[in-house]
Amino acid sequence: MRTENFHSRVEKYKAELTQMAARSTSSRVGTRITLPSDRDAVVNPPEATPDRDPLQTFNPVPDTFESFGKRNTNAGWLRVQAFTGPQTIPVPNADVLVTRDFIDGARRFASGKTDQSGVLDGITLPAPDNVLAQEPGSVQPFELYDIRVSHPDYRTEIYRQVPVFPGIKSIQPVRFQSSQNGS
Repeated sequence: MRTENFHSRVEKYKAELTQMAARSTSSRVGTRITLPSDRDAVVNPPEATPDRDPLQTFNPVPDTFESFGKRNTNAGWLRVQAFTGPQTIPVPNADVLVTRDFIDGARRFASGKTDQSGVLDGITLPAPDNVLAQEPGSVQPFELYDIRVSHPDYRTEIYRQVPVFPGIKSIQPVRFQSSQNGS
């Protein structure tokens, strides 16, 4: 095959992939999503009370997706580490879904599967301006996300209101328990 033909085919293939990605909304950031039922899941609220993290004095404020996007121009990162037992046995191929609820519906921000080490790393999420995290004030210096982690051999784990700070990687450990015997 001649070099020109090869490059032409590569460009055509890239264009086809781009068109397919544009048609597929399932993995696009901010895509509206209908969440599965929490009925059989273990819901892990923020520490202390279901409404707030004990280390923060901010309560979640109802928001629209549009105003959220305008307010969060920076990025923070998330790493999910799935395991079973006393943090010794990794859980590969666990499905991870990062969402946030808005007045105008829940939105997807990331999804993927854990690797052989039980890790999904490099999740980039919108976060507020760094200045807010440096100075005390009445403006929340982080954003809150919900994380749903599921695997066919374990009960689904849901973590509510996980904080993500600008310029910082947050690590969310996920301790799976067996769906068969509850241990």
